[in-house]
Amino acid sequence: MTDWLAGTVHSMGYLGIFLLLILARSVPAVPVESVIPLAGVAAAQGQLSLPLIAVAGGLGSAIGELAWYLPSRLLGRERLLRFLREHGRWLTLEPHHVDRASKWFERYGGPAVALSQPVPILRTVIAIPAGAFQLPMPLFLLYAAIGSGCVTFGAALLGYTLESGAPRVADYLGYLSLGLFGVVMAVYVVRLVRQRSQGPT
Repeated sequence: MTDWLAGTVHSMGYLGIFLLLILARSVPAVPVESVIPLAGVAAAQGQLSLPLIAVAGGLGSAIGELAWYLPSRLLGRERLLRFLREHGRWLTLEPHHVDRASKWFERYGGPAVALSQPVPILRTVIAIPAGAFQLPMPLFLLYAAIGSGCVTFGAALLGYTLESGAPRVADYLGYLSLGLFGVVMAVYVVRLVRQRSQGPT
C-alpha cells in the first residue's frame, strides 16, 4: 500500500494529492499526509508547485470532511455518537474525541475547523459539531480548506527544503515517509486488536 501511495503522488500529481486527502479525512485511520513531503521533493525538481500542492490538499481535505459533517448535520450529534460507540474503533474515533472537538467548536466557533487541522483525529471529528451546530456548509468548506491547505503546504515545504538544500537527505525522505505510514498503520492494527480482545465498552 505504501508503494501505491507514493505512486499516486508521483503519477497523478495534484489530482493524486486531492484524492489522497479525501481518503485521509473520510477514513482517519489512513495517514496519507506522511507522503506529502514527497510532493515537495517533486516541487523542488520543477514537477509540481508548492502553492498548488497546498490548494489540492486543502480542497481534498475539505471534501473528505463532508463525510462527517453531512451525517452530523442531517442525523444530529447524538445519533452519530451512538454509531461511534459501536463502530468507532474501526476508524480510531471514539465519543470522547467528539466531546473534545465540541469544546473546541463551542470556544472558537467556525475558525475551530481551521485551527484543528494540524491535530490528528481532532481535525476530522471537528466536522461533527460543525454539522450538528449547523455551521453553513460554505463556511465549513472554507475553514477546512484553509487550515488543511496550510498543513499540506508545511509538509510539502519540508520535502522542498530538503531536496533544495540537502538532496542526499531527501533521497531517503521517501523511505522515512513510507516508514512513518507503516508505523502509524501498525499502531492502528495493534490498538484495534486490543479493543476487540477487550470486547465492547
